[in-house]
Parts: sequence; structure tokens; C-alpha cells
Amino acid sequence: MKRLIACLLSVIIFVSCFNIADNILRTKTEAGVTQMRALYDQPKNTIDVVFLGSSHVHCGINTAKLFEDYGIAGYDLSSAEQSLWVSYHYLKEICKYQKPKVVVLDFFSAAAFMEDYKYHYEFLSDSLYGMRLSANKLQLMAAAFDNKKELWNMYFPSFFGYHDRYNNLDKKDFDEAFGKDLSSYKGFVPHFHNVEMTDPVIETDECKPPLQKSEKYLDKIIEYTKQNDMKLYITMVPYVLNQEQQQGMKQEETARYNWLEKYVDELNQNGDDHVCFDYVFKHPDDIGIDYTSGRDISDGNSHLNYNGSNRYSAYLGNTLRNLYGSELLPDHRGDSAYDSYLSHIKNIEEQVRNAEFEVR
Repeated sequence: MKRLIACLLSVIIFVSCFNIADNILRTKTEAGVTQMRALYDQPKNTIDVVFLGSSHVHCGINTAKLFEDYGIAGYDLSSAEQSLWVSYHYLKEICKYQKPKVVVLDFFSAAAFMEDYKYHYEFLSDSLYGMRLSANKLQLMAAAFDNKKELWNMYFPSFFGYHDRYNNLDKKDFDEAFGKDLSSYKGFVPHFHNVEMTDPVIETDECKPPLQKSEKYLDKIIEYTKQNDMKLYITMVPYVLNQEQQQGMKQEETARYNWLEKYVDELNQNGDDHVCFDYVFKHPDDIGIDYTSGRDISDGNSHLNYNGSNRYSAYLGNTLRNLYGSELLPDHRGDSAYDSYLSHIKNIEEQVRNAEFEVR
């Protein structure tokens, strides 16, 4: 009996120490990891809209403004260069804990990155390190790794990927490791730089499909939202079109957005009316992003800055409200169950003031 108790205590101590070390050492980027980790701290059933997609989402969709101006309870569950297979499993993950009524899907990564994209597996850690171990996470890994053994060796278990971060630890690692409440974090990461860019132009009416794998997971997202009675709004957060992400590789997002427009139109004609596509580059004046002055753009990757996120989020909030009405997207302002959004607004305003931007 003494030996059994000693063995059990040893196991408990080992597991506890491992969990503490894992929480401290885990990478905590705001490019997807914190977005997923904070999901688990959200008050139950307080997210009506989930925003899925690339870093354009958590830079460009201001969840604080959506709540403050429209009462829309949204969450940016995005990650760097998020592929559609990541978006699909992220959607399944949030539906374990929340009941979103509307899914907003950013199509940028699917349109921009093809099979020969140099950084195809570069940002997987941002999509994996925040998610709890589950059958869904294992399925995500299987989809993302494309049968590459070296990726399994690198990311499973996740601790193997960040166990050597000792020299890079800071106060944030320890604060978040020991129970920091992330319920007021809604995924949005404001940026505070100003960069001049060129206006986006739709230069072709040619249609080209995305990767076959992307098309497969687009269909899975469409089917999942249909089965779970959710509306699917596919779009792209405004950015500079067809900007070369890799030297020598011609990007053709426009041709793939043209394909998507026809694809969704065919779906609608065949009765899948829960899906819509907003081709924002065809009506830029409705959004009013100023690319050329640098007022609304943050960096050379054409992420929106705080000002740009406000402009796009105002357009998005108004569009979602008109499309889906108060029945699907009620105004939660004044409802104490949504007080975490009030804390979120204060946190964003503090960041804006510290960056010496004007709160809007």
C-alpha cells in the first residue's frame, strides 16, 4: 500500500510539474495562440459571431467597436495565415463552448497561398499551441501535416516545440501561466503604425479555383454551418490585392475571389441560402479605407491599423445587422451577462491611448 501511494504521489507530482512547466513555457503569441487560449475563458454562450481567418482578421475586425456601437458579441478566432482546414477545426472547437449564430470567414489565405508557397508550414505553431488536446486537435494536426512525420515530431506533443524557451521567458509568461483570466480578451489586436500603400484593383475577370484541399474544407465548413443552423458570411478583410508574398511567385487572389463569387452564387441557386459572399473590393467606397495616405494601413503586409479596423468594423457591423437582424444578432449592450465586453473595450482604449492614437 505504501508503494502504491508513493507511486500515485509521484505521478501526481510529475503531472503537476509538467503542467506548470507547459503553461510557463508555452508560446503566447497574439497571432493565434492567445486567441485560442482565451476562448476557453469566455463566459458560456456569449459569442454570437465568430470571425475565422488569417491575421487580417485579428488586426482588422475590432470586436470592441462592434460591441460598443452595435451590441454585437463577436470573437476573433484567427491565426497567422490560417488555412481553411484550420478554420474548419477552429469552428468545431468554438462550438464545443459557444453557440455562434453567424460565422464570418476570411478567404485570404485560401486565395493567396498555393501548393508551392514557400512558407506553407511556417506558422503552424500559431494555430496549434493554444488549442487543448482533444480528438479535434489531433484531426487538425492530421489535416495540417500532410503525412509529414517531421511535423508530427515537431508539434506532437506541443511541449516538444517550445520546451527550450527558458532564455526568452518574461513576466507575461508567468502571469498567464497561473490563472490569469482572459475572459475580457476577444481576439482583436490593434496595430498603431501608418504605411502608405497602393489602392487595390481588380485587374481580371478570370476565374481560378483555390487548392483542391482548400475547396474540400470550404465545402466542409459550408456543410457544418448548414447542419448546425448557422449563417456563413464569406469575405476578406480589406488589404492590398495580389501583393507578392514570395519572391518570384505571382499571386492571383483576384482570380480566386472571382471563382468564389461564382461558386457561392451556384450554391445559392441550388438552395444553400445560408451562405453569402461579400466581394468587398467591388465596392470599396462603402468601406472607405484610405490606402494611399497611410492613415488606415499598418504595415507592408497591408494589415489594417487601429483606424482602418474602425472603418472596416463599422461597415461590417452595419452589414451584419442588416443581413441578419436583431433576432440572430441581438443588441447585448446593458446585459450584465456580457460585462466582459465592457472590460474588453476598456482594455483596447488603454492600448490606444498608450500608443498616442485617438480613441474612436
